[in-house]
Amino acid sequence: MAQQDASGTPLVTLEGRVVVVTGAGQGLGESTAHVLSGLGASVVVLDVDAGAAKRVATEVADAGGRALAVEADVAEEGSVAAAAAQTVEHFGTVDGLVNNAGVISWARLEDLDVAEWDRVMAVNARGLFLCTKHFGAPMLAQRSGSIVTISSVAGTVPEARAGSYSPSKAAAIMFARQMAVEWGPRGIRSNAVSPGIMRTPMAERFNSDPDALRRRLEMVASRRIGDPAEVAGVIAFLLSDAAGFVNGQNLEADGGMMQMMIDILPRPGVPRVAE
Repeated sequence: MAQQDASGTPLVTLEGRVVVVTGAGQGLGESTAHVLSGLGASVVVLDVDAGAAKRVATEVADAGGRALAVEADVAEEGSVAAAAAQTVEHFGTVDGLVNNAGVISWARLEDLDVAEWDRVMAVNARGLFLCTKHFGAPMLAQRSGSIVTISSVAGTVPEARAGSYSPSKAAAIMFARQMAVEWGPRGIRSNAVSPGIMRTPMAERFNSDPDALRRRLEMVASRRIGDPAEVAGVIAFLLSDAAGFVNGQNLEADGGMMQMMIDILPRPGVPRVAE
């Protein structure tokens, strides 16, 4: 049962849990590591960049948390298997996994090189499969755990000139649902989170352009750019027992961007929603 406050409301707490966050060396992954640690989790900071992983793990520890920096390439099974073994040796088990590591490629489909297509798919699709397979093994053994796979609103609505990114993020949503069906009966919950516009290194090229930023804000119901910590809070909820009956869902954390289609559609004589 979930921990509850005096009124019986389930609390979002991760006390005593061991959670692996992939791609935790920057951006959403970094924010997630800090948020989860603040809620009591022991965090495995996994990144292909060993220096970045160590920096974030040190920051988590300096703030009073428990963290282990692990270098791994999520697209390589041997690397992921070794990282899982290192995690279990250090913490004894795994209770949660955040499949966050991802890359993007900018090219029209007709110009996209096969090697670049394979690179994106290797990280964004094969990577989450490999991490789920190896870090999920301890969860299956103990018949409990929660896995959150990071997709994107681009996994539902195609992002033009982004090559294989949208297809890979659509795969992430379906993979999360596949896990829910296959592993739900064995005590594992699996959900996806689809962030919208955030302030991350990957998106900074757009947010730093004043005109682009203005137009982007007009497409978000909340009229602002999301902070990675806000999405990390959604991830924490899904990992916690407070979301104990949430399984196989794709939660859009986008400030209402996906609901804006009719409002941004030109309609002569019909004003847009007031600013």
